[in-house]
Amino acid sequence: MPRAKFQTLTEQMFYILLCLREECCGMDILDRVPAMTGGRVGVGSGTLYNLLEQFAQAGMIRETRVEGRRRSYLLTEFGRETLRREYARICAQAEDYRQAFEGGK
Repeated sequence: MPRAKFQTLTEQMFYILLCLREECCGMDILDRVPAMTGGRVGVGSGTLYNLLEQFAQAGMIRETRVEGRRRSYLLTEFGRETLRREYARICAQAEDYRQAFEGGK
């Protein structure tokens, strides 16, 4: 059975949405994700712009400004809720790990 779109997020999706808690454009995101993750996560421009389009179509972000080719975006309430659910899922996984390796002592 195929996974529902955006039911879970990849690391790149998670960090793109996290960047959009504040208004920013694609170039800002390309700089912020590696800075935010100490270089552990990077996003290619093709991936970024494809995801921004998909997020906008899904109502997770909204375009806030257009200056020539530069477009800025901001997280919507639906996007915030999606990000919150993903954070809760990641925390639950971390707790499962902790229980499996530290809880049985």
